[in-house]
Amino acid sequence: MTITTPRSDTRSSTIRLPVAVACLSLLYGVLGLAWLLGMDGYPFGPVPPDGDKLSPLAFFPEQVGAGLVAVLGFLGVPAALGHTQTGWTSSAYRPLLVFTALQLLVFGVLAPSMTVIVITGYLLVLVGLPVAFGFLLVGAWRQRTTRALLLGVLALAAVLELTTGLFDWQAFRELGAGVASIPEKVGTRPLFVFGAFLLGGGWAVLGVRGLRSARGRCVRCGRPGAWWTRPEVARRWGWWATVVAALCPMPYALLRMTWLLPNPVGFDAATLEAEPGIRLFGLGLGLIALAAGIVTLGLIRPWGEIWPRWIPFLAGRPVALKAAIIPAATAATLLLVGSVSMGQLLWSPEVSLLTNLGHLLLFPFPLWGASLALATAAYYYRRRTACAVCG
Repeated sequence: MTITTPRSDTRSSTIRLPVAVACLSLLYGVLGLAWLLGMDGYPFGPVPPDGDKLSPLAFFPEQVGAGLVAVLGFLGVPAALGHTQTGWTSSAYRPLLVFTALQLLVFGVLAPSMTVIVITGYLLVLVGLPVAFGFLLVGAWRQRTTRALLLGVLALAAVLELTTGLFDWQAFRELGAGVASIPEKVGTRPLFVFGAFLLGGGWAVLGVRGLRSARGRCVRCGRPGAWWTRPEVARRWGWWATVVAALCPMPYALLRMTWLLPNPVGFDAATLEAEPGIRLFGLGLGLIALAAGIVTLGLIRPWGEIWPRWIPFLAGRPVALKAAIIPAATAATLLLVGSVSMGQLLWSPEVSLLTNLGHLLLFPFPLWGASLALATAAYYYRRRTACAVCG
């Protein structure tokens, strides 16, 4: 069987990703060789000072890990560019797909760690939360019904400040000082770990495209699909997956909300009182978790297809499919990748089974990532229109 390719009007979009993966792969090939030759800063080894093995690749000796990164990085350049070629037969394409799976395993599963989730959480709290609040503030103030709700939120913030001193200048100053000290403490490790995650994600997309081509399906949409991809079927199983995904972050959000009480759960009250920056940041993470659960429901609710009236500039317009799919799929991938390294941290022999179960309840990354991935897929199958490639 000959591998089919997209029409010429989508050819450029099919080429861009393999070229980007080839460039990033070359960069990691050079870095891997430099680490192999003794350059400092190998990012996938044990984390000092305690030597925690956050990345599964840390279980390999540094020379083995660096060599693996170097070899796969350099070989990944022609392999990625091979995904741009036409005229493949199914048997000739199979070795390329196997090598793509190996790249995905190393760069998408073994190299990344919980660091990718930590970086994302920091960015969401420090950048995403203020931007989203300002964006919603503009939209909510324009509507009479949401204006009252907004005033209620501001009143609640004032009460919290009076009763807990949550928004004191001291808290913001400590938070800023803590953030400013992060680069000095962690160095360049998070940057390289996150880059490996991006490279693994690129190989994953190339692998999906390759499998579709090898099976004679449309590279862009995957049609013709299985029976469970039909909109009416995807609506049913997607509802359950979405509900589970929306509930997963709630235990963590509730835990963080207890930091406003005199007897917080999981943290000493005196410590929180002495370090208001920690409390402010922790509550920010709790708000992100709460918002994540609520936003997930948009995958099955009407406001996930039509922008609500209190969203400025977009109110009443259809939600673009990519506007929902890309963030949701990225979040699901982050959670699934983080699950690999988190498993070794939770199920430590030094920690009791009850404690491990409690950690798994607060951070149900495997269940959360899998259910969110299914919910995202169901949303896509339910809302996708005629394909521009296969019609």
